[in-house]
Amino acid sequence: MMRKGSTWGLMMVFLLVAVLSGCGGKDAATGSQEGGEAKGGDAPKEKVQLSFWYGWTGMEAEALEKLIKKWNDANPDIQVKGLSQSDYQKQLTAITGGNPPDVASNFGQDVVPWGERGAMMPLDDFIKKDNVDLGDFVPAALSSSQSNGKTYALPIAMHVSMLFYNKELLEKAGFSGPPETMGQLKEYIAKLSVKEDGGKLQQLGLWPGVDAYTFSYAYGGSYYDADKKQVTPDDAGVKKAVEFGKGIWDQFGSKELDRFASGLGQYMSPQNPFFTGKYAMTIDGEWLPTFIKQYAPNLKYGIAPIPYDESNPSLKDPGNVSTSVFYIPKGVKHPEESWQFLKWMTEPEQMAEFTAAIGNLPTRTSLQTHEIYKEVPGFQEFLQYSSSPNLHSFPATSFSTEYMTEFSNQYNAILRGEVSLDEGLKRVKDKIQPLVK
Repeated sequence: MMRKGSTWGLMMVFLLVAVLSGCGGKDAATGSQEGGEAKGGDAPKEKVQLSFWYGWTGMEAEALEKLIKKWNDANPDIQVKGLSQSDYQKQLTAITGGNPPDVASNFGQDVVPWGERGAMMPLDDFIKKDNVDLGDFVPAALSSSQSNGKTYALPIAMHVSMLFYNKELLEKAGFSGPPETMGQLKEYIAKLSVKEDGGKLQQLGLWPGVDAYTFSYAYGGSYYDADKKQVTPDDAGVKKAVEFGKGIWDQFGSKELDRFASGLGQYMSPQNPFFTGKYAMTIDGEWLPTFIKQYAPNLKYGIAPIPYDESNPSLKDPGNVSTSVFYIPKGVKHPEESWQFLKWMTEPEQMAEFTAAIGNLPTRTSLQTHEIYKEVPGFQEFLQYSSSPNLHSFPATSFSTEYMTEFSNQYNAILRGEVSLDEGLKRVKDKIQPLVK
């Protein structure tokens, strides 16, 4: 799981405009051979050093560095130096300044905005030349990297959220299993949230900064009407999801929630609030069981589907799908060598090794039954869930970055009571609709 900073969005918009107007660079280069030694009568190849910026940290970064070493050992003429860099604003700054990394990672929802505005190099010529089988990629994962007939990135991992629950805390509260519907989820949150005599929170049923996108799909929401070319942050399902989150904030108050949050431990540590029982339930991705195995091996937990709107059973097993991708920034000095490394990283052997190590879902369909995942905790639950027809991705458009940033800003303002629900969503629509082409 890669990290995304909280202040990157607005600066990204300005930087993307600069990339579009000023960034040069070749779209492709030919003549390099993967692996090293010159053949026939060719002169020896010059050693190439590639920089690779990625968003993973901690043990996930360690797993990626093992693959980088594997590449370097086999390719003495193309050496890769990795850098854990999860500030994507810095990626754009480097691209705009003409000094980009040779290969980088990002999230799938950023690919179309970045690609269409000139920050990412189209990969189609490379893909065609090397006969890369795009048919082996999960369609939903690959589609987030494509726009207007161009492929700007290749997905290395697919992410789906599910409900995690502390079995002991639920049993203590009198629950025999996890909530199945949104109505039940509200009841669980109320009963599983514990205050001491002074009124201070000691335990939360579910953290109220909930993923609005996931719960929007639980209510059948939609963020964009492609036929009408209209952004729809005021869609009925989206509004219900925001109301759900707002209800939790109203129940406990922003001041008390801020106090409670200030004492919570770090996410990637034994002090993760779900691991320590501060959260009775959490919405998280397929990587969490791997973290639990490392940091809280004695935790008794369960994994369940995201609750759905009880008034619409056809929405069962809803959720949000996202991807982690690799791309080549526009303006790199060694595009052919960058492609060779990117292609190698997304080949089945390397994809299996990396995603199994960090507990992510692979994006190649040929790997879904691979033996390497048999020992990955939670893999089968998430793999089965990933086939649900009620999983959706945030719409991939040229304005997705601005849309998600503004929606998040207004969502946070609504939760804290700084703006009404209707006014906040109207602000999103008023700001983003003019960006629709």
